[in-house]
Formats: sequence, C-alpha cells, structure tokens
Amino acid sequence: MKRYLIVYAKRPLAGYAKTRLGATIGAEEAAGVYARLLYAYLLNLLRAGFKETRIELSVASPADAPFFAKAFPELTVRPQVTGDLGQRMAASFKHAFEAGAENVVLTGSDIPGLDAQLVRAAFEALVDSPSVVGPASDGGYYLIGMRAPGANLFHGIKWSSGRVLAQTEQAARAQGLALTRLPERSDLDTADDYRRWQPAPL
Repeated sequence: MKRYLIVYAKRPLAGYAKTRLGATIGAEEAAGVYARLLYAYLLNLLRAGFKETRIELSVASPADAPFFAKAFPELTVRPQVTGDLGQRMAASFKHAFEAGAENVVLTGSDIPGLDAQLVRAAFEALVDSPSVVGPASDGGYYLIGMRAPGANLFHGIKWSSGRVLAQTEQAARAQGLALTRLPERSDLDTADDYRRWQPAPL
C-alpha cells in the first residue's frame, strides 16, 4: 500500500454536521446539505478505482464509527484522536506513515467540487513535490498531502481563520518544504455560499 487517503467525516446529523451553515439556514437543512456532499464524494472515490491506495474514513467521534462501518464496509473507519484540528491531522498523518504509506493525502468531506480527480491530482503532485495543498476561497484548505513523515505543517496555525493557508505555507517555507497548490475550491459555510451552490430543482 503506497498511497493513503484520509477523509475526515461525521454523521450527517442536525446540530452536529455543518453547524456554521446551520446557524443561518437551519440545522436540518444544513445536515441535508452535508449528507449530499459527503455521500457524493465517497461514492465518487469508490467508483474511481484507485490502485494501491487505502481509503480511511477518519470520523469525528467513536460514536460515528458503527454508522460508517455499516454504510461503507469497503473503507477503513477510525475515530480521530482528541485535540484541536492540528493535533488531529498530525496524528492522522503519523498513523498513515507508520502503517507503511509513502504518500498521504487528507481531505474534508463537505467541499463542493472535491472529487476523485482532485485527489488523483494530489497524489500525482506528490511524485515530484514533498507536499501539496488544495486552497479554499475562505483562506483555509480542503486538502493537504505529504510524501514523507517528519514535516510539521499543523503547529501554530490559527484554525477556523482566514489565515490557515497562509500560515501553513509559511510553516512549509520555514522547513524548506515545497508546497504545490491545486485548484481553489469554495467552502459552503454561509447563507451566501448556500445560495450560490443550491442546485436548481428538476
């Protein structure tokens, strides 16, 4: 197993998933939006036929694990460790490399336009670059990948701010680490985001 894809996910429950969006459009509707994005992405990954790639669903809580293990038995399901986002991502990368991975990519599961093609592009970028990032329009990122353990791109980052990507790139430069950029994608966290994304009725 050379490649290891980690997808952060949680059960699409009202008041649990997409809470920031739920504060503006309602918890039930926001959970429905998340469910649509999550399932579309996971099914797209499974249909893509990745070779020599382990796909792990890294779930937000141990209580989420049985749900996803039954819904997606093809995938490895592991709960995330406790801690802030940086600590959780650092632990995810550490586990993947210790399991023998040569290239590790981690993504969210609620980004419109995130699909297997972008994941494949990330792994291809890691052939020549030690790290890769998928910028989000809000100043964060939807994907990050590395091809060797040891780099620390998760310490000292002000999470949930518009400075996440800039601080991550600064951390990479400080460690002499080239960070290849993928195409930018827009998150879906506000009512305006939702209105731009909302599919037209059939």
